[in-house]
Amino acid sequence: MFIGKYEHILDSKGRICVPAKIRDTLRENYQDEKLILTCYEKNYLVAYPIEEWLQIGQKIRQAPNMNEKQLNELKRILFSNASEVSFDRQGRILIPPEMRAKAGIDKEAVMVGVMNKIEIWARDKWLEFESTTHLDLAQLASFGI
Repeated sequence: MFIGKYEHILDSKGRICVPAKIRDTLRENYQDEKLILTCYEKNYLVAYPIEEWLQIGQKIRQAPNMNEKQLNELKRILFSNASEVSFDRQGRILIPPEMRAKAGIDKEAVMVGVMNKIEIWARDKWLEFESTTHLDLAQLASFGI
């Protein structure tokens, strides 16, 4: 499970260092060092381990509540905006320019571990999200937390 929040600076080529804890979780839980990076939300990017990405594909194939037109549109958007990324020797991944532009990531970024995925936000958008979120933490009690 991916957890934590990490702030990083992109280099001039658009590479970002993936924290060792995230890389370790990927190796230990998924026996892989590749991610699928996609941009289906306008505020951030999402990186999935290959195994999780394959499960998403399976769920989409079995989507019973969508008509064929909606399903085809979903597949086009989701898969056309995806890219496989690998770590370089310094533990960095390259975020393609079009994805950086869609998510508004210029220089400062925040990586957030969210269970089975990693979100990558522009730092200013993350700070805005944190300051405007009105989650009632007392609701966690309903989950037994």
